Amino acid sequence: MNRQLTGLLSAEAVSMLGSRITFVALPWLVLTSTDSALLAGLAGFAEMLPYILAGLLGGPLVDRIGPRPTSVAADAASMLAVAGIPLFAACAAGGLSLGALMGLIALAGALRGFGDASKRALLPRTIDAAGLTTERGTALYDGVSRAATLIGLPLAGVLIAASDPVIVLLADAATFGVSALIISTAVRVGPAETARPGECYTAALAGGFRYVRQDRLILGIMSMLFATNMFDQAYSTVFVPVWVRDGLHGPAALGIVGTAFGLGAVAGNIIYTILAPRLPRRRTLGICFFLGGPAQLIAVAATDRVWAVLATAAVSGALMSAVNPILLAAAYGRIPSHMHGRVMSVLIAVSWAGIPFGGVLGGWATDVLGLRTAALLAAAGYLAVTAAPFFFPAWHALDAVRDEQRPAKAVVPA
Repeated sequence: MNRQLTGLLSAEAVSMLGSRITFVALPWLVLTSTDSALLAGLAGFAEMLPYILAGLLGGPLVDRIGPRPTSVAADAASMLAVAGIPLFAACAAGGLSLGALMGLIALAGALRGFGDASKRALLPRTIDAAGLTTERGTALYDGVSRAATLIGLPLAGVLIAASDPVIVLLADAATFGVSALIISTAVRVGPAETARPGECYTAALAGGFRYVRQDRLILGIMSMLFATNMFDQAYSTVFVPVWVRDGLHGPAALGIVGTAFGLGAVAGNIIYTILAPRLPRRRTLGICFFLGGPAQLIAVAATDRVWAVLATAAVSGALMSAVNPILLAAAYGRIPSHMHGRVMSVLIAVSWAGIPFGGVLGGWATDVLGLRTAALLAAAGYLAVTAAPFFFPAWHALDAVRDEQRPAKAVVPA
């Protein structure tokens, strides 16, 4: 790896580590400050909804301004916004309206959405400058994200136990500052192809949606991820907690199931990074997604044995570690570089839109049908949507985007 890619991966690792710590510390801060579980849940919603919307609506701005300066500015602003949250929480405890606190949380979420969208647009140019294949570069990027998640979530619990959420959030604010400093000093890839001069914001945003609608492979990726994210959310937020409660496994099982998946994902990512250039994209994606995705759902429906669910989670994580790098590599190879921001923002935002529905539908199905039936129905749905690469011709385009193609080049939509 060269200095450019090392810098971007380092910035992503630091930023993602802080974000995962916030994922735990922020609701806990609101809960302990207000003694309201509802407000703690609203804090998470207040962060994630602006995050998704900013990622979607900020795509044209990333294309216009450039991913590098947008990333630096967004991370610097995130540092100030996140640092202000504990100060507002302290004031809220003294009687200040919680509207200001929720507004600052929403601002922090929106800024993080801009920053993440910018880093995704910066990635293909940095991989190209490093002389790596697209699969290997995206696998490294995905591996950094998974490792940060694996470390960040338990680290947040340790830090909160050792100090308090205020200190933890201030530490998270510092990670955004470090990320901005790294990208501003270490990542200096040349400017990408620019958006058309004079193109207005609404036209640029509409162009992102239009491209997604016309490219059948990108549309297929987005539709499949919408469904699988919905099933994954039902699994993590409903099925696993109910399985733990009904099986009398104790709350510790909630954490170790996710840890098992994370360990498998990190190990699988290392293996895939080595083998990626020699593996066919479509068959690798199809097999890993078809087997790895539904496996955990079937496990919680079929057994109460903790070791069996943990082993399944680890294997599932290893298989699923190939999915994101393949999809990112294919998307970067097809989308013109001057449209990376807007198209990737549409793709990510719509794919993530299935997440809010997952918990609601999973909870309803569990209450009405029971855990085993609900989990098996979700597994059947997972199998149905992940079978698409084997049956629909548009997915053959995964193998048409070859490694020797520069990420900046586009393939004519199928």
